[in-house]
Amino acid sequence: MEALSIKEYRNNLAASFARADNGERVLIRRKNQIYALVSVGKEDLMITPELQARIDEAERSCREGLCVTCNTKEEIENYLNSL
Repeated sequence: MEALSIKEYRNNLAASFARADNGERVLIRRKNQIYALVSVGKEDLMITPELQARIDEAERSCREGLCVTCNTKEEIENYLNSL
């Protein structure tokens, strides 16, 4: 599939979005980079029960002090370098 130039994309916005809605991959070329226009469904933006359970577990661990706390840039750098 050939990528659209920025000009072609701008001149055909509605058609490009319609193609993405139909599951087609729309590629857009800007200078030496290529980008893809894709449709994102509501399910891609929702927190699943599994993800919510992981979030809840992380919050519980932090409340119980089972986490690393850094207060300065140096502490953060030291911690990250120790990993």
